[in-house]
Amino acid sequence: MDREVRVLRPFKNFEVLYLKRDKLPIFYVNLLYYKGSVYELGYKRGIHNFVLKLLLEGPKGKSPVEFSMDLERRGLRLKTRSGYVVSSFEIDGLSEYFSEGIKEAYEILVNPAFRLEDFVRLKEQYRTAVLLGFQDPEFVVSYFSNLFFFQGIEAFRALPDFGLIPEALKLDFEELKRYYEEIFKGAVLKLVVVSNLDVESKLQEISFLENIQSESKDFSIKGDIGNFEKIYIVNMKIEQAHLKLMKPAIGRNHPDYQALRIANFLIGASDLSSRLMKKLRVEEGLTYSVTSVHSPGIPVNSEVLAANLSIQCETEKKNARRAYDMILGEIRKVRSEGFTMDELNDAKAFFKGSIPLRVESYAQLLSMLTEEVLFGLPFFHWEEEIRDIERLKLEDVNKAAFDYFDFDKPFLLLVGDASRLERDFKDFDVEVIDPWSYLGLKGISFVGFLRKILK
Repeated sequence: MDREVRVLRPFKNFEVLYLKRDKLPIFYVNLLYYKGSVYELGYKRGIHNFVLKLLLEGPKGKSPVEFSMDLERRGLRLKTRSGYVVSSFEIDGLSEYFSEGIKEAYEILVNPAFRLEDFVRLKEQYRTAVLLGFQDPEFVVSYFSNLFFFQGIEAFRALPDFGLIPEALKLDFEELKRYYEEIFKGAVLKLVVVSNLDVESKLQEISFLENIQSESKDFSIKGDIGNFEKIYIVNMKIEQAHLKLMKPAIGRNHPDYQALRIANFLIGASDLSSRLMKKLRVEEGLTYSVTSVHSPGIPVNSEVLAANLSIQCETEKKNARRAYDMILGEIRKVRSEGFTMDELNDAKAFFKGSIPLRVESYAQLLSMLTEEVLFGLPFFHWEEEIRDIERLKLEDVNKAAFDYFDFDKPFLLLVGDASRLERDFKDFDVEVIDPWSYLGLKGISFVGFLRKILK
């Protein structure tokens, strides 16, 4: 692998970062656009994602079919991704079409078609996604846990790639166009490239990107994750119960990050060998899967915000309370007794072998390089991560488990039959959520809603 990431600044407020790799004559690009869903505060939440989706219908002068065929004819792929603070235009294809691929992204950014019929079709697709999503307990868990866990930080309540459903369903076309003109247009860009190309020689061909530059403006995100005195039950008439526990944690830039990464792996992120899987699945047979996740946070200006730990599992509804109590019991055991040296050595061996496997392909390298850009990490940071993990002592990992896995009073959201779950969790202050009422569709049957959105 080539060892140098080149950083170029061809014009004001614009950076090009590229890693040259000669294995194949292809390119993978992230055009990082420094506007995200946090900018839509004051508008209907979800509008930023709608703009990104509508851009993919093509620029003025081309129908969606013509635009798609133009890309396919040259073997180009282009998609957009909405983030909280940074959105991305992801492009890949043969190296000979590098400049043309960037040009296509530029054209939809500055000269979008924005046709009413495309917006109507997109909105119908969104409604269908809502219907399908609200039949999937995993989606319901993700949506409502985000909504309530971040209720004190308005900027993070809405999933950036979905928004707030009641508001997104009420979007109108003129509002979307106004958001594009007032907020979306103009942003500081960064181009992240992995390719066999000498990108420096291509800068003149993509100099048009300078036309969409604007000044970078820092902003602050206010609010805190509060203390949770009640639990939330989203009522779904299903045989399973889905549980998600969450609590604030340290971010990607914290000195204890690697120690907590190992502790989290041993507690619930290492599949069948994790403490939680051994207890709940292997010994007790309560679940097929239980996992813990350390979300490393969201980079905002020079800060990393909203890092959190979560534990999630599904079980029969009759076993929900027992599963919850066993999760807490196993966490308390880990915090009081710690891990063993054998567990630590196994974790070190896993990361030493698995981390390099995440930077093999062009797409993986691009993802890693993009992470380094967003979090301000040194290039090839994963190599130092391996060394940091190797240097960890057992007491470091046990201390991280004790300090950060205090789940005695977590945020708790359950999805399942509220009549049973409310009874089993009667010692809590419970708020029951009817998802259909939340959507403003109470009284409409499943079949009626299907007809309503597909007519």
